[in-house]
Amino acid sequence: MESTYTIFLATLKENKEHADLYKLISELTFELSRKKIQRLKDEVNINNRIGELFELYCKALHDEGLKTSRAISSVIDGLLKATTHEKEAFLYKSIYEKEQLEKSIYTQKQQIRTVLADTFNTIEAHIVSMQPETQQNALTAIHDTKLRGIEMLGILKETTAEALLTTLENGSDVADTIHEITKNLTFQTIHEGDFTKQRIINISSTIIGASIEIADEDLGHAKDILDGSINGVREGITKAIEKFKNDLKYAPTDAMEGLLETDLSELRKDLVRIDEQFITLLEVLASQSEGISASLVKEMIKEMTSSTVKIKRAANDAKEVIGERIEQLKAEASVFEKTFKDRAEKKLESLKKDVNEFEKKASAKVESFKQFEFENDTAKQVAQEAKKLGFRAWEVAKNMMDGAVKGAKEAMKKEDK
Repeated sequence: MESTYTIFLATLKENKEHADLYKLISELTFELSRKKIQRLKDEVNINNRIGELFELYCKALHDEGLKTSRAISSVIDGLLKATTHEKEAFLYKSIYEKEQLEKSIYTQKQQIRTVLADTFNTIEAHIVSMQPETQQNALTAIHDTKLRGIEMLGILKETTAEALLTTLENGSDVADTIHEITKNLTFQTIHEGDFTKQRIINISSTIIGASIEIADEDLGHAKDILDGSINGVREGITKAIEKFKNDLKYAPTDAMEGLLETDLSELRKDLVRIDEQFITLLEVLASQSEGISASLVKEMIKEMTSSTVKIKRAANDAKEVIGERIEQLKAEASVFEKTFKDRAEKKLESLKKDVNEFEKKASAKVESFKQFEFENDTAKQVAQEAKKLGFRAWEVAKNMMDGAVKGAKEAMKKEDK
């Protein structure tokens, strides 16, 4: 400690007239202190050492006639920096690794999207040569498969728009058909990925946003478009929450591998007031519209308090089930802890390997991926794909509605008899 005092004091003497004296005091305090505490691991020992150093530096300031509050503040700043240096370095390293991981995940998703598109194209090329009846069934099957994976294909907005435009072209049952379309798209898209609040909000925003754009262009059907889409999305969310709740409630504990990807405690918090977050989403989308949708959506929001009760009820039910499963997992922790831990570690190792592989491959293709959504040929393919899937989404909704009407008529005939 004596050498530290000697170095600090000598430096003060040499730089008393330095223009940046206080900055120099802070940096000198940091460098000298960091070396003195870097090998100390115990917090008590570190704090004791910091106290000793503080007294030492203040004595040197006093001896050199620099015992001002500003000089002492500079010493304190240096000491604080020294105590947090290693943790900050680790934090910055973690942030960098997180950014690299996010880049790798983005590249991975783009590669998966490309592989999916190529596979679908290959299958469709073979469908062309099939017998007419088989060909039609095969096209229906592949379009339904695409609709289930529409988020990964990256054309949810475009498909929603095409389905709505197809509904408008056919001109009948506009609000009811759009309601069925958006309910199905919302439910399927949420169900096919991780069940998180942010995904639910993002998916809802995409579908309703596409509806608002079309409503602003078609003033005659604007109210029907917005009524159908907003209520359809709301029901799709409710249906997705109820399915998640039932899957969670009845899944055997030792088969709940999906919990490794879902933070149940966090999800339980996220479900609180999800109905209010849906309203907030509508308010934001309305504020972004420069057309008739702005006023129409605001009117709907005023009347929507009671219509979001279903979301709230489903969310509350899901929260209760989540709470029950958390307690059950805690109770059975002694049995399943090692299994879950082993699975988690294996998944982490697998993820690291995948990231490393994609990092190696990405450099050769990353520029083409960045242009994925902007190249003319790709844009044309997206438009064509969205048109086909939009028609299929309309067709599914229409068939469901027709089936419901047929069922109602048959029930009425039975009653007449």
